[in-house]
Amino acid sequence: MKVTYSILLAIQAISAIAAPSPRKAVAAEEAASGLVTATAALTTASAVASTTAAATATAAPAAGAGEEAGAEEEKDENEVEQQAEFGAVVNIGANIKTDTLFPPGKVGNFEVEIQNSRPRLLRVTENTNPAAAPPGFTNPEGISWRVEIGGGSSRGFTLSKIDYIRNANSTVDISAGQIGRLCRETNSFVIGAGVGELEFEVEEVELTLTVDNLVGEWAVFLPDAAAGAGAGAGAGAVAAPEAAAPITEEQALAALPGCQPGSLCRSILDLMMGANKAGPAAK
Repeated sequence: MKVTYSILLAIQAISAIAAPSPRKAVAAEEAASGLVTATAALTTASAVASTTAAATATAAPAAGAGEEAGAEEEKDENEVEQQAEFGAVVNIGANIKTDTLFPPGKVGNFEVEIQNSRPRLLRVTENTNPAAAPPGFTNPEGISWRVEIGGGSSRGFTLSKIDYIRNANSTVDISAGQIGRLCRETNSFVIGAGVGELEFEVEEVELTLTVDNLVGEWAVFLPDAAAGAGAGAGAGAVAAPEAAAPITEEQALAALPGCQPGSLCRSILDLMMGANKAGPAAK
């Protein structure tokens, strides 16, 4: 009996030694999935970047904050809002909706929304001498923004949007505004359905344009009130009709029934009118 018990103990010990370690299994799975490689690549990209914007991460709720706080955390865990300076290179993580907000202008802020299955690099620079606004519009900022994407293709993103958010202290109406893209062949900005799907979000007071490619030069345009008020003075305007000449007494008499020239009624009226005209002259 003692021999049998010793054999069982030996078998259990050998089984424990041969069993795979849970930590080793997780590490092997991560390596196979490429997670470690992707993390290393992203770290290298961060080191190469000249300047990295500081992300404004939302703090996690304290323990015991309640179910509502937990739901809010779960909702935002796959969304990042960050701020960046013009000219800085910004990291965009994989499979994370990333809103990158740039410093405010005269009327509003420029923002880029990106979500892609692979990480990318983003850089936005200002052009202080942009092409002219389309006819009937004005550029409230007086600048345009050049968007560059690094680390791979700029097409086929899950989400790619150009946004313009009105400053909190601004009262300018941007609801009828347009976001235009520069056509390099003509050096002119193009607006309308051919550029992308434009929406105005009332609550955020924001123009948002969904595009198929973020790379390019962008600008915001608002209807020009001065151009609208003076539209009638330009070429192609319809001329106002000339004022009609006043009706003379002779024309009024001729229109009376039975007072046509040669009639007794007309002869009497002619004598009376002649007398009235001669009266003032005699005085």
